[in-house]
Amino acid sequence: MHMTMFLGETAACTASAGSTSIFVISNQASDATAAAPMRPGWREVRDVLQEREADPARRQQLANARKRLAHVLSERGSVTFLRLEMGLSRRALAALSSIPEAELSRLEGGAETDPRLSVCCRLAQALDRSLAEIAAAIEVSGRNSRDLMRTW
Repeated sequence: MHMTMFLGETAACTASAGSTSIFVISNQASDATAAAPMRPGWREVRDVLQEREADPARRQQLANARKRLAHVLSERGSVTFLRLEMGLSRRALAALSSIPEAELSRLEGGAETDPRLSVCCRLAQALDRSLAEIAAAIEVSGRNSRDLMRTW
């Protein structure tokens, strides 16, 4: 998936004289845009993490780092915070809860504000939290997403 972003001014989008700033963000890349080849010796971050998660000692170090950084990387009480507080990667939580990783990403990002009860129950069980705590965490995640969109 590619991210295309245009930030600029255009006279074509004006309602009055002068130019107007517009923002266009798309996660769809045109067919003409090909992914740049990776530099020799470089690797995908997911591949490196998967390799490190395979080693039990490294897995524990990554879990400890997630726990220490939970308050820095996310807002207290959000779904992301609850996951990081337990030292879990999104992939690990997806495996524990049987929720697709993409759906967890939407929940953490606040895009899905009304998940199914079964999803909330599996999430509560995997994170060892009550349904009320999960509902509050989803609300915090959604609020953060809405606040971010207002700043744009």
